[in-house]
Amino acid sequence: MQQPQPSIRTAPLRERVAARAGSCPLLLFLLLGLWVAEVPVRAKPSTVTSAQWFEIQHVQPRPQRCNTAMGKVNKYTKHCKPFNTFLHQSFSSVAATCQTRSIACKKGQRNCHQSKEPVSLSTCELTSRKYPGCKYKEKRQVASYIAACDPPEKGDSRKFKLVPVHLDKIL
Repeated sequence: MQQPQPSIRTAPLRERVAARAGSCPLLLFLLLGLWVAEVPVRAKPSTVTSAQWFEIQHVQPRPQRCNTAMGKVNKYTKHCKPFNTFLHQSFSSVAATCQTRSIACKKGQRNCHQSKEPVSLSTCELTSRKYPGCKYKEKRQVASYIAACDPPEKGDSRKFKLVPVHLDKIL
């Protein structure tokens, strides 16, 4: 049995509805892609404070190779961080830097503090972007640094009036 031909008035409407329905998954995919692109690469995991995240990302009293050290950082974000610096000193030593006089940060905030003297550090630069097997090139140096510091959050030690929350610059 043959189906009747759609009327001229309904055919374009059916085609438009079908086209919209067929494009919804694509539209949803594109919108999702835009939303994901807006999530900051350096977003702090919600399970740690800003100072704890600083310690995970930047404090390494006993130097490790970049591939090992960055594996610990990357497991929190589930992607390969393109560049990172590790300060080879204790968290207490970095927190002591927060007690020096405030200076302007790169973006103009006034909560930055410069280390009193150069410290040993490692920079890790991503060479292979395949999570979880991220690979890094390592460079060791001795340099001063500038860190942004804020009052401790709930969950941080109250040992310090200010704690490091962002590594602003290596000098």
